[in-house]
Amino acid sequence: MLENIIGHESIVATLREELGAGRFPRAVLFSGPPYNGKLSTALEAARVLTCQEGTAAWSCECASCRSQKELTHPHTVLLGWRYAEVEIAACADTLMRSRRPAALYLFLRAVRKLTRRFDTAILDPDDTRAKGAQDKVARIEDLLADLPVGGELPAERALGSLLEKIMTLAVSLAGQLRADGITVGQVRVLAGWAHLTASGSRKIAIIENADRMLDSARNALLKLLEEPPEAVHLLLLATRRGAILPTILSRLRPYQFAGRSPQEEKEVMAKIFRRDDPGAESLRTFFLSWKAINPETLAAAADVFLKCVAEGSGSVDILAQLADIFPERGGAGRPLKETGLALLEELSSRLRAFVQGGIDLEVLEEWREALRDAQSRIEVINMSPQAVVESLFYRMRDALRGAPLGEVPAPNGGGAS
Repeated sequence: MLENIIGHESIVATLREELGAGRFPRAVLFSGPPYNGKLSTALEAARVLTCQEGTAAWSCECASCRSQKELTHPHTVLLGWRYAEVEIAACADTLMRSRRPAALYLFLRAVRKLTRRFDTAILDPDDTRAKGAQDKVARIEDLLADLPVGGELPAERALGSLLEKIMTLAVSLAGQLRADGITVGQVRVLAGWAHLTASGSRKIAIIENADRMLDSARNALLKLLEEPPEAVHLLLLATRRGAILPTILSRLRPYQFAGRSPQEEKEVMAKIFRRDDPGAESLRTFFLSWKAINPETLAAAADVFLKCVAEGSGSVDILAQLADIFPERGGAGRPLKETGLALLEELSSRLRAFVQGGIDLEVLEEWREALRDAQSRIEVINMSPQAVVESLFYRMRDALRGAPLGEVPAPNGGGAS
């Protein structure tokens, strides 16, 4: 039970005890940094809750466990935004290199972590962004049929071609995910789904990036949490616990996922992705490489940005200073969007170093709020990343109130992963 979760020993031990004793709460919150195994743990909890044998070992061959491992279980649904394209690309590379059953499961699960968010059972009929998604999902499933679990994989060239077709469709489908999570209409559909009786099985709804939900969706979710139906479990995942409404938090059992140690992150890369790459210092830098963003260039850009902020005065063309990552000011295409978000992640990861450097905590909190706002403007409002970064620069510099910060402290261990 939960034996494939790397790290988080304390949380895993607690979950094993609660799941084994039938005391797992009906509404929980898994919170912590990105790339930290929250969704993997939630999916394992769903498998344990629905296991027909009761043992819930990863090797269990009951029909429920098989469908949970392939992410096809009809009574488990996924909602919310996810960095799906990056994960699918990384898992496709693992499958091409390894060609092992575990790598096939990894790839199938990565794809269905995306496609299952468009299940008709929980789809908001009024969400125009989801139009046409069902056709893409059906085409992806047709292609996945050529990758049967336990079957023979296609030859290398044919496999590469097949994976490329799946990834092309997946990128298009991922573009239809709402950056603000889920709509109020989808929460209402979810509530209807939750109240339908599931013959012989519990029902599990996993809501990823619940901290991104708009107020209307949050209020609708609160109504569901106030009286969750019997045999239904709601698992909310979030990066920022503080962004969850207090009234929602009061109805959730919290589990805080602290960042994995560097050794645990390397273990994930070695065991899961079959990579032993000394250039990938963390899972965050590993996934950055699949966004075609050079981690060293990004780190250098963050250093320049923070150095200019720290100087505290004077006229600075910050976009000219960041020409290595923003070579052109026009447009807001997907590469620029990914680069902008990656820069915000890098800047957020550096803030811990400023605490040790003696920065005023009020200034630090203003910076954190500014970074959260900048992320929302790029992801939800779809503003130009360059314009957002430029605005962020002046907001962070103004927070110093004219006092130069001095030397920028060196980063302490990289980003949250």
